Amino acid sequence: MAVQLRYMLQELGIVLDDTTLKILVILEKKKDVPEEAIAKKLKLKINETRKHLYKLYEKRLATYVKKADPKKKWWYIYHWSLDKPRIQELFFEYKRKLLIKKKKELDAERQYAFECPACKTKYSYDEALETEFNCPSCGALLEPSKETVTAKKLEKEIADLEAEVSKEK
Repeated sequence: MAVQLRYMLQELGIVLDDTTLKILVILEKKKDVPEEAIAKKLKLKINETRKHLYKLYEKRLATYVKKADPKKKWWYIYHWSLDKPRIQELFFEYKRKLLIKKKKELDAERQYAFECPACKTKYSYDEALETEFNCPSCGALLEPSKETVTAKKLEKEIADLEAEVSKEK
């Protein structure tokens, strides 16, 4: 999960260091986690833990609740949780960007309208027209290009992404 989350955040321009990402994973597993518990689990000093937690807070990936410490007067314990609506918003933003990228890849794949049956080189319509539909490499007659495996795969990925993005609304 951490790798997927890191990749998704990087794609969106949100880069987190390893320690902050580990904290994010801890918060994913449990809600209202005291910062002392996080520090203990990761073997960090409390101030260092807070520094990483504030990074998550600044990026609106985590929220906290301040509670009075029953053991110490005038002392507070901060309990941290993931900001799940924000994470979900980022997830859909990531999916929308990925959808745009896949559509561009499909358009690029489809630009090749002709193919040489001998050397398997692909040509756009304009390129084929310039050579009078003969392969410039081997001279064979160009044939209309068949839909490639890559194009079919991209079409499926696009359909899946569109279904996911439509669930957002």
